[in-house]
Amino acid sequence: MPTENHDFQLFTEFTLVGLRNLKLRSRLIISYLISTVFPLTFIYLYTYTLYGSTEMTGQILVLSLLMMSIALTMTLYTYMSISHPIDHMVRTCQAISDGDLETRIQDAGNDELSYLSDNIDGMVTEIQLLLEQRQSSEAKKRELELRMLQYQINPHFLFNTLNTLRLVAQMNQDRVVSEGIRSLSELLKNTLINDREFITIQEEVDNLKHYFSIQAIRYAGSFHVNYDIAPELSGCLLPKLILQPLAENSVLHGSFNDGTIMEIHVTCMPDGEDILLEVRDEGKGFDMNDPSAAPKGLGGIGNKNVNDRIHLYFSGDYGLTISSSPGKGTRCRIRIPAIASDTEVHL
Repeated sequence: MPTENHDFQLFTEFTLVGLRNLKLRSRLIISYLISTVFPLTFIYLYTYTLYGSTEMTGQILVLSLLMMSIALTMTLYTYMSISHPIDHMVRTCQAISDGDLETRIQDAGNDELSYLSDNIDGMVTEIQLLLEQRQSSEAKKRELELRMLQYQINPHFLFNTLNTLRLVAQMNQDRVVSEGIRSLSELLKNTLINDREFITIQEEVDNLKHYFSIQAIRYAGSFHVNYDIAPELSGCLLPKLILQPLAENSVLHGSFNDGTIMEIHVTCMPDGEDILLEVRDEGKGFDMNDPSAAPKGLGGIGNKNVNDRIHLYFSGDYGLTISSSPGKGTRCRIRIPAIASDTEVHL
């Protein structure tokens, strides 16, 4: 490398990097000395050397001191106009880093520092909103978990009791009761022991079949269930127990109670990058424009819990929608994103 280029690089590093290691006050003092004091002192000494102690030399001295005073005043003003906003910005940022997200810089100036301050204030506001959303989300999640825990009982005692009852039913050759107990045992095992929040669509449908098997004992011959599940979606993941509340609404509130067999359709179909899950019955339905006509279950905890969980895990673009009309049944449709079974879901 040529010597000239090397020297120029050293000078550049000193001016752009070395001076940054000095405080602002030190940099302004150096700038004041180099640009004002040294040149004026040199001029005075040079004049004094040429002309000695004359009237002109005295005038140059007075003029030099006057120029130094003016330059010093401007330097101090510049220092104050820069240092005060920076000090205020540093103090505010320190308070923010200590956890006080309510404080703001609020620089009323119209320069680069005020622009930087406005951007910092905007970022702090955004951080505060994100933290509030996270706290709200965590609180809602804990509430949902607590609500699920409230319905839990000792699973081992329950399963041992159910197995005993099933054996008694088999000994008495009561197939209906035996199958009902088996479905109840499988359903409870998948809901109480299986602590995974996300399961495959096939597992959710199996749970739904166990639920319908149990309800068929109580409402014998009052409904018939049809399944239409796209095979390529059976391995996709979804939040556990989001179809059962919808099925319960159809069984409890959809029947005409006149001996007519109500058809219930459970479908799962792709829709772009999303999945549409639907529980539709051909029951009595209700008037959507009359809130008082809606069955109590459709506005109850079950459906609200389903919608809240979907919004919690995904976003407001997904969720539950309900449509119905008198005499034509009710359609409950859930939209969720398609999540492959090998995807790790972070809650």
